[in-house]
Amino acid sequence: MEHALTIARAGLVRSEIKERFVNSSFVVSPAEGGNGLKIVFPLLGRKDRDLVAAALPLAA
Repeated sequence: MEHALTIARAGLVRSEIKERFVNSSFVVSPAEGGNGLKIVFPLLGRKDRDLVAAALPLAA
C-alpha cells in the first residue's frame, strides 16, 4: 500500500489499541474532542502500528 495521508501530530491523541484476530486498530482524534479517524493495521503491520501509536499520547 502506498502513502495515502499526512496528518500533523500536534494536538492529537489516540484511543487504546483494539486487538483482533486478523487486524488491530485505534482512533486518532483532537485532544479537545471531536470526530476521530480510525486507523486499521493488518496482522503483518503490527510493527508499524506500534510506531504510530508510540508517537501519539493516549487519550485521558
